[in-house]
Amino acid sequence: MAARHVARSWMAPNTSSENLLYTTEACGGICVFSYPGGTLVGELADSNYPLGECVDKSGDVFVVDFGADGGTAGIVEYAHGGTSPIATLSDPGYYPEACSIDPTTGNLAVTSDSSGSGTGIVAIYAEAKGDPTDYVDPKIFYMGSCGYDDKGNLFVDGQYDHQGTFELDEMLEGSNKFKKIKLTQAPGSPLKLQWAGKYVALAASNTVIDHVAVTGSKGTVVGTTLLNGPVSGEGQFWIQGNTVIAPYEPGTGSAEVGFWKYPTGGRVRKNIGGTEFNYGEPFGTAVSLAQQ
Repeated sequence: MAARHVARSWMAPNTSSENLLYTTEACGGICVFSYPGGTLVGELADSNYPLGECVDKSGDVFVVDFGADGGTAGIVEYAHGGTSPIATLSDPGYYPEACSIDPTTGNLAVTSDSSGSGTGIVAIYAEAKGDPTDYVDPKIFYMGSCGYDDKGNLFVDGQYDHQGTFELDEMLEGSNKFKKIKLTQAPGSPLKLQWAGKYVALAASNTVIDHVAVTGSKGTVVGTTLLNGPVSGEGQFWIQGNTVIAPYEPGTGSAEVGFWKYPTGGRVRKNIGGTEFNYGEPFGTAVSLAQQ
């Protein structure tokens, strides 16, 4: 974890009218950049160990707080461009890592490490409020990330054993149970996933993002995005239109965030951060669009 913490929250004037890129952990808190410009416009100090992020239709940003070093695990919600949390949700007894918002209901799903219980846990907060309902996926030993599709179906990935064997499961809208998705081409250890319009974008490393079309219980890899360059294998990638954003290690002793074309991939088009990230590698990346 980063050794330094943001001392106070601040945001440059008029940022609420801009598109914003939120990044977690590396700056000792949450760094906010203009998007796609890449200028540092704010820092948020209200999380102890911020990891994954997700964004709702209103542009509100949800930041998962792992709760390490004596902190309390939970989820912190910010309005687009805001400096203070508008809500804080508790996830007691777990170590949350990633989140996703259901576009059909506004429900918030959060994946957690189950503290050695041997089952994956997804906490779902109805309309992103109150106390969650926990759903257990007994097929997953370690829960990785999650992503809702445009119909309210929830995909989760993780490991189903100590050897790190990959598992992709789905909980259909209206169901309370997970089913296994049999992949035609399985990646290695799980990392992150995101719904990408027609398929699940699934990364076993941030360098390789597979496009998985799911029909019933079958997942077919129909394409792959290869990101050239020293991409960090730890953090959360984010797809925004024709751009994929991911933690980037340029080999200069600093950590950054890189932009690539999507889905073509190839060489990094732009990288930002650097001096703002002198305290560690960025983990979460998420774009919040200004509301019209």
